[in-house]
Amino acid sequence: MPKRQHAAMPAILGAAGAGGDFNVHAARELGRHSQAGRLVFAAIYAAISLLVLPWPVALAWVSVIFVWETGSTPLLDWAVDTLSNQAAIDVYAVINVVGSSLFYGLALMSLATGSPIGIAIGATWLGGSFMNQFIYFGENRKLLWCCLGPGIGAAIIGPLLAHGLSVEALVTSALLLTGLVAARSFSNDHQMLLQRLTDRQSALAEVEGKLALAVEASGDGLFEVDFVGRRAQVSPAWASMLGYAADEIAYADLADLIHPEDRPAVREEYGAHFGGGTAHTTSEQRMRCKDGGYKWVLARARLVSRTPDGKPWRLIGTTIDISQRKALEHQLEAARDVAEQANQAKSAFVANMSHEIRTPLNGVIGIAGALARTPLTCAQREMVDLVQSSAQILERLLSDILDQSKLESGAFELQGGAFDLRQSVEAAGELLRSGAEEKGLGFHIAYAPAADGMFEGDAVRLRQIVANLASNAIKFTETGEVRITVDACEAETQGGPQNGATTVTIAVSDTGIGFDAAAGERLFGRFVQADGSISRRFGGTGLGLAISRALAELMGGTLTAQSQPGAGSIFSLQLPLRRSTAQYRALAGEVAENEAPEASVGFEGLRVLLAEDHPTNQRVVQLILGPLGVDLTIVGDGREAISAFRQDRFDIVLMDMQMPLVDGLAATREIRRWEAEAGLAATPIAMLTANAMDAHRAMAAAAGADHHIAKPITPQSLLLGILTTLSTDRGVVAEAPSLLAAAG
Repeated sequence: MPKRQHAAMPAILGAAGAGGDFNVHAARELGRHSQAGRLVFAAIYAAISLLVLPWPVALAWVSVIFVWETGSTPLLDWAVDTLSNQAAIDVYAVINVVGSSLFYGLALMSLATGSPIGIAIGATWLGGSFMNQFIYFGENRKLLWCCLGPGIGAAIIGPLLAHGLSVEALVTSALLLTGLVAARSFSNDHQMLLQRLTDRQSALAEVEGKLALAVEASGDGLFEVDFVGRRAQVSPAWASMLGYAADEIAYADLADLIHPEDRPAVREEYGAHFGGGTAHTTSEQRMRCKDGGYKWVLARARLVSRTPDGKPWRLIGTTIDISQRKALEHQLEAARDVAEQANQAKSAFVANMSHEIRTPLNGVIGIAGALARTPLTCAQREMVDLVQSSAQILERLLSDILDQSKLESGAFELQGGAFDLRQSVEAAGELLRSGAEEKGLGFHIAYAPAADGMFEGDAVRLRQIVANLASNAIKFTETGEVRITVDACEAETQGGPQNGATTVTIAVSDTGIGFDAAAGERLFGRFVQADGSISRRFGGTGLGLAISRALAELMGGTLTAQSQPGAGSIFSLQLPLRRSTAQYRALAGEVAENEAPEASVGFEGLRVLLAEDHPTNQRVVQLILGPLGVDLTIVGDGREAISAFRQDRFDIVLMDMQMPLVDGLAATREIRRWEAEAGLAATPIAMLTANAMDAHRAMAAAAGADHHIAKPITPQSLLLGILTTLSTDRGVVAEAPSLLAAAG
């Protein structure tokens, strides 16, 4: 772009360009389009010139202009069509010299009159002509001079003809020629503006091209909907996605292509967007293909304009074919359903196997316990002890498998309540003290003063974790000691991270074989031991630590381990527990100071109804309760239990859950219904069953049972279950220690 010059006329004219790139073909087309305008302006100015020129002169001039415009066009067409571009430019220059001279004739004649109107007509004609010449022919110096020359001559000669060689004539000519400067300045601004517009259009075209390429490469389809004009446009990719051609899609087709089941959701999505609730729409929908089938597509759209009254006008969006993704999702959903069904089948299998295993195991443990209370030789006592310990290991393994199954299915529920922390830890530890003493290990339990008191939580699961950790410590320690330490740290402020709970830390340390860091990372996995030799040497399933950590996390705590090979291990359980001020009474027989203990009641003469279909289990209960003087009535199913209950009175009912004819749940419900109709007090009922899962306990409670005694049973667990069921009788509770001691 040449720089703008204001200093002198030669500089102005010289900046017009050398004429190397002028397109005469384009100039001809522009001339054709502007020909009518030139003739109209010529006629208008001819009419205005009648104010200063005789009408024959004005008529003659406009007639010559019309003849020239129509006569020169064929000559210019011939030059452009037959000659080279440079030769055509030369012919075009000659034609413009003649044409410009004719057009500037009116300005010359008007200026020659010397009148104000004549000068005004000449000045406006010359100014407009100069501007047009710079705009149309500024690219070619030759053409520009040929067009400007006659005008410059008219600007000089006209005033001289009117005023002669005078200052007035020179000043008038100079003022007229300043129009060249203004015309050149306007031409430069015009060209700069055109260049900017061209650059912007080029940039916009480039962006549009890149966007089109990007959309085409992504496989997305574009669509635009005009709700006012009821028109729709889709890109070829959009149409081909459904097997159509772009011109086969009409406005009405878009909504009809959506699957009928998906239309309500799509309408809701668009309604929210049109109402201003969302920035854009995103919907997964099925759309009908040309072959009649359906494809899943992801459609995103945005409203880009509204009508003046706020109604939706233009919507632009894209679609993506997600059929493969949807097919994969359906496969995953089907696989998930199969997995859930398999998991449910596994849970049902585990529950059934638990029941089937617990039934014979109940016989083993119960009879072994009853046998242990009889006079035995040393060899017989050793054999009974082996049977009891093996049965206890089997029961623990069965419980671990059940716990793991419940944890995996998400059906595990904690049972909260107030408990004494010291008593719970001691109960767990004392069960294992004899095992440690048999191996010659020291076994110590230490409490920090802050750990004393009552807490809220699941004491049973807490004891289970401590027992697991202590059992492992004893198992993997050959010499030295096992130590359990209990400490507590009060919350600094109420409403803190644990809502004011006390952090209880229970650490179980040993001087055993230990393990390295790599083994520690996998130690809490299911069925995992530190290494293969551990399982061969010490046995075990590897479920204990996995269950313990899962229980700790369910209670909001953590279970971690620190160890070195040959230097022992420390397992730390941290639990957030709230302190409890609730008063409690242990089965050991504590009674509030303001309550006088009533007369003790023993098992002698206690009337018990046992509903049990398995002969072995019947015999186990008989062997445990018989020596205590219990009056025991045994029936084989729920129907017989109902009949016996109606005919006689009992102090407690022990009801199996699974029995023929009428099961234990139905029998319990019928007993409760009969008691209510007869206006009798509710008789304590305990479910004595191998169905030990939480769901079974809930079903028993819903049927009206007061307690749940899980098989396999020991003499202690059966008697403790009976005492718990009868716990509303303070006499039985007060007598609990002596009764359990007597049961031995």
